[in-house]
Amino acid sequence: MVKSKVGAEPKKRIKHIFCQHEGIHEGIHRDEPGWFESNRHPYCFGYGYFFHRGSSLAEQLTPEYIKEHWDEAGWYGSLKNHCMAIIDRKRKIAVIKVDTEYAWYIERGLPSGYSIYKTDEAIPIYDITETKNKKVLINTYIKYIIKKYIETFYNEYKVLNSISKYIPDESYTTYNRTKYFNLLKYLSDKYRFVPKVKRLSNKDIYIGNIKIPFPSIKDILNDNLFTDEQKLHIKKCKFYTKFCYCKGISWKELNKNWSDEYIAEIEAKDKANYKAFLERVEKYNIKAEANHKAALLNSKNNIDYWRKGNNSNNISYIDYYVNEKKRSITPIRRVLLCKFNNTQLRIKPSRPNWVETSRGAIVPLDAAIRVFNQLYTNYILSGKTKFEFKNNEFKIGSFIITECAYIDKITDNIASFNIPNTLGYKEWYFKIGCHTLWFDDIKDFARYYNLQDKLSFPIDKTTSECMENHLIYVSNVRTIKAIGTVDV
Repeated sequence: MVKSKVGAEPKKRIKHIFCQHEGIHEGIHRDEPGWFESNRHPYCFGYGYFFHRGSSLAEQLTPEYIKEHWDEAGWYGSLKNHCMAIIDRKRKIAVIKVDTEYAWYIERGLPSGYSIYKTDEAIPIYDITETKNKKVLINTYIKYIIKKYIETFYNEYKVLNSISKYIPDESYTTYNRTKYFNLLKYLSDKYRFVPKVKRLSNKDIYIGNIKIPFPSIKDILNDNLFTDEQKLHIKKCKFYTKFCYCKGISWKELNKNWSDEYIAEIEAKDKANYKAFLERVEKYNIKAEANHKAALLNSKNNIDYWRKGNNSNNISYIDYYVNEKKRSITPIRRVLLCKFNNTQLRIKPSRPNWVETSRGAIVPLDAAIRVFNQLYTNYILSGKTKFEFKNNEFKIGSFIITECAYIDKITDNIASFNIPNTLGYKEWYFKIGCHTLWFDDIKDFARYYNLQDKLSFPIDKTTSECMENHLIYVSNVRTIKAIGTVDV
């Protein structure tokens, strides 16, 4: 802090230059302008506005400047064409232009309780969050919702405008379609000023290269997007995709025999065939698991074998690929990659001062020992059973420990055919990057390489014993109990 005049109160220095993600947080929570400078991806903020421009704009930002230049075309274009979001902290409203580079980060950075309105067009007016402009805000948002709703009919429009007959039954498409429909209905019922019959835009909607006239809200709510003839064609395509595609029934045959009786017959046959297919899948799953277990045995795949510098990555086995749509089961050869049910550790054979995980990551041994000694004395013995750590608080090499907890131990090998199951006892786990390490596996590693004298925790005791008795190992080969009560 500095004093502007003798005897005056010190003034706070205001930071204006930020790193990429820090600036998002600052722009949401303060008025003072700031920026992130980059050759290709700059942005600046001020007074609740985010612009895809750098310091040259940020240094000029004032509420009056924003108002004056919102629609004014200049060398860079008007401000509204560069605006990524408007954050109104007073009314807890956020207007976000989607598909801009930082839209997702701005949305994620908003505190809870904000009403979020999205648009894929330029935000039309600078004070859109004010109460007097509620109509503009809601209609802009509804236009965006209509576009997103229409996009869920991509496959329907595709079969109407091409020779394709394929409409997959995708749960996320159904979910989004229902979500946007319900939101549209809610907003149109809530706000009487929203036009139901008149279209909100004269611009066509493009789905791929298919041009679709912008529909009215009434057309959507009354299911009038397609004619009866189009609806019948879509219904046939959906039936063809589910019951005929890759199952020996052609489109020509389906069209020729289309009737309620024919539909019922095909559905009954398909149900019986699917049941038989699932029975075959179950048999092949059993064979695949047996092949995998045999590969583990053939690889002499125990931890000591691996720690001596041997590898089993050249061991392969036969798995089976199941294609539900085509009702086919295809044998495929897989290489045995993950060796153990849980991540294990060894001293890297060619680098004796480095620890290697069974998943291929390496870290300095001294750094690993220092960090886990600290975690043991400060956290495992603290009496609490779960911790989350800030970025870089505990770092081993290039890997960061983000959390640890005392929970039921499970087999967490993602390549295992068995569903992850508990092993019948509690243990501390550590989340390190994409790895999960268990404390008893760390102690097993330390026992193998005789590292006890470098560690603060006894490796010949269980974790529960250590926690119950507050055991700490000291270098003169003594284990002390109740920290501070033994003179060492």
